[in-house]
Amino acid sequence: MRINPQKKLRDNFFYNNLCIIICIFCIVSFVTSISYKNSSITTYNYNSLQEGTIIGPINVKNKNAIYKITIKFLAENAAVYFSGEVLDKNKDTIYEFGKDLWHESGHDSEGYWSESDRKMTVNLTFSEQGKYYLQFRTEEKLINHITITIELQKGSYIPHFAAGTLFFILIIIWGYILNKTWIKEKTEVLYEIMDE
Repeated sequence: MRINPQKKLRDNFFYNNLCIIICIFCIVSFVTSISYKNSSITTYNYNSLQEGTIIGPINVKNKNAIYKITIKFLAENAAVYFSGEVLDKNKDTIYEFGKDLWHESGHDSEGYWSESDRKMTVNLTFSEQGKYYLQFRTEEKLINHITITIELQKGSYIPHFAAGTLFFILIIIWGYILNKTWIKEKTEVLYEIMDE
């Protein structure tokens, strides 16, 4: 079977344009995911909480509402285990989360050094409407060094990020298959230039 070079050229032009369109889709998906990840509808800030404080009620009006909880540990040269619980309307525990937060610093022969893991971020998805509460626990003497931010997110960034990533991988493979002869030629020219 004889291949018409002009038809092949037209086909490559079409597929390359299609690759460009899909690349634009990937960029839009990534920008949208960043927008969702960094945007919130409502924000609540809490400082100087007491041990075992219950926050709420949180009135979840929409199914699959996402709340982003950010905990920051501000104490110097200290460590603490910080835990949280999600409670239902009867204040029974639905699930828990937690993390070790710490900071260390000092001086040695090379000068001042500092290491830390001061931040915990938790994304809570409430699958049902209703009233919920949050309860936080840690060591009494360090709770004043912790700040908590609760944000109701506009939506989940994960589907947009996943779609963008999947199509980006596919477009790289497809673009390589369509243009492997051109890529090979340009690579050979590049090697010749580097050899000189």
